[in-house]
Amino acid sequence: MPDWKALRSEFPLLDRYIYLNACSLGPLPRRGRAALARYAQDWDEKGTPVWFTDWIPLLERFRERIGELLSAPAGSTAIAPSVSVALTTLATGLPLPAGRDKILIGELDFPTIGHQWLSRPEYEVEFVPSRDGTTIPPEAFAERIDKRTALVATTHLFYTTGYLQDVRAIADAAHAAGAFCLIDGYQTGGCVPLDVEAMGCDAFVGGCLKWLSGGPGNAFMYVRPDLIPRIRPHGTGWFATRDPFSFTLQELTFADDARRLETGTWAMPSHYAGLAALELILEVGVENIQERLRDLTDRILERCVEAGVKTFTPRERSRRCGIVTLECDQPEAVEAKLHAEGVVVDSRPGRVRLSPHWCVTEAELERGMDLVLDKVRAGAT
Repeated sequence: MPDWKALRSEFPLLDRYIYLNACSLGPLPRRGRAALARYAQDWDEKGTPVWFTDWIPLLERFRERIGELLSAPAGSTAIAPSVSVALTTLATGLPLPAGRDKILIGELDFPTIGHQWLSRPEYEVEFVPSRDGTTIPPEAFAERIDKRTALVATTHLFYTTGYLQDVRAIADAAHAAGAFCLIDGYQTGGCVPLDVEAMGCDAFVGGCLKWLSGGPGNAFMYVRPDLIPRIRPHGTGWFATRDPFSFTLQELTFADDARRLETGTWAMPSHYAGLAALELILEVGVENIQERLRDLTDRILERCVEAGVKTFTPRERSRRCGIVTLECDQPEAVEAKLHAEGVVVDSRPGRVRLSPHWCVTEAELERGMDLVLDKVRAGAT
């Protein structure tokens, strides 16, 4: 088991706040800060040659580490500046089954997924309802998949409740009806062990902003290898081609691997920080982080039960990870009050969301929960 106390020194922000918002923005690790300084130094010292001496090799290493995180085959991962861009690329490029015009999305999914497909008039979007406001069983997806369904797009873990979906069951139901399955794992990357082949999904998107502590600009995609040759995104860029530096204008030859999903010039400072943080997480071990977060959220749920505060998160460990949401009448005001007292949380409509960083100590968690429960029960007064 990792030495959580020793690892804590990697995150200076944790010395200033009780950090219960890691699923919104993971704290910057020391090695991430050092990587940003190295980016500036490399650029300043080398100028244009830095592309070939440092930057392109770093991008390749980043893709490889993403593949390691996802247990994905070589050549099946690509980099994107945001999950929204990744979804746009996949929405235009995936070879969805012809003659189908329905997209199925979970009612508790993150808005970006809905917005992506609602912006496309050629598709009808159907939202799978949640009966309890916390979970959606895979059977609810399966019973709505029909011959019109082209794609089931949903999140691995619901951002407002912490419910961990059985995405394999959802993917199997989609495939049984001839549909595709796309999973958004932004909330699970770095806190739940991932194996995209075992999930059975056709595509997967995620990013380093949250549990991976890599900051913005570090999203990524996976596509099932046998689909890659058939993908031709409508929006593209010269770095998606087989040989960008051939400077070919009058023909478009996509890269043979998942790099064809990328577009233009990469956000290099983001990728310096993202790679450094990602390698830290892989060293610590996602399995270890998952168990640590389940221990911390076990205690949060216990405290809420003791205080009589309603939560929207499953109690069973295997059905959640990292997030507990509490009912709250004035969530934004409560968030501001807690921040002023040194506790960082997040607010959502009618709820306060807690996602403790895995290096938060047990003593800090107790102090933080004292303040959280006090403010939630009293409003912001």
